[in-house]
Amino acid sequence: MNENMMSCELTIPYPTVQTNGKNLYYASLLTNDYAGIVSEMSAVSVYIFQNIVTTNQRIADTLKCISLVEMRHFGYIGKLIEAFGGNPRLAVQSGCKCIFWNSQYLSYETNSKCYLKENIACEKAAIANYKTRITQISDKNVQVLLERIIMDEENHIRLFEALLEEFY
Repeated sequence: MNENMMSCELTIPYPTVQTNGKNLYYASLLTNDYAGIVSEMSAVSVYIFQNIVTTNQRIADTLKCISLVEMRHFGYIGKLIEAFGGNPRLAVQSGCKCIFWNSQYLSYETNSKCYLKENIACEKAAIANYKTRITQISDKNVQVLLERIIMDEENHIRLFEALLEEFY
């Protein structure tokens, strides 16, 4: 990995993925962060798409690295959903209603200046969603993990802003 790719990996360890027990309400809340419009599934998918279509190698490498971090988040959120007794399928669960993740949630913008700005907005929305989730879920184990994920999302914003400044 080159120096740029390493910068998307914070050296702060993740806490153990665990819950205080089953809670289907908490599991359903987390499905939004797992497979909703602004979700880890959407972030992974759009960053991989952008990595493929960009011609700037530095931007492409950064997107690839960030997508790997988002995949880690995707796995952690899925494990939390399962630990709470939910089903970590690619769907948002709201009561008895289930809305499956859809690739139409993504922006297929190919202009890197435009999609970097979109990425910043989506990372900020993800942070806001996780902060809301921390207030909704009273399980301290989950709160600590979500706070750690927020650190990554804040780092991604810094990386995207640096790319914008460097190339535009």
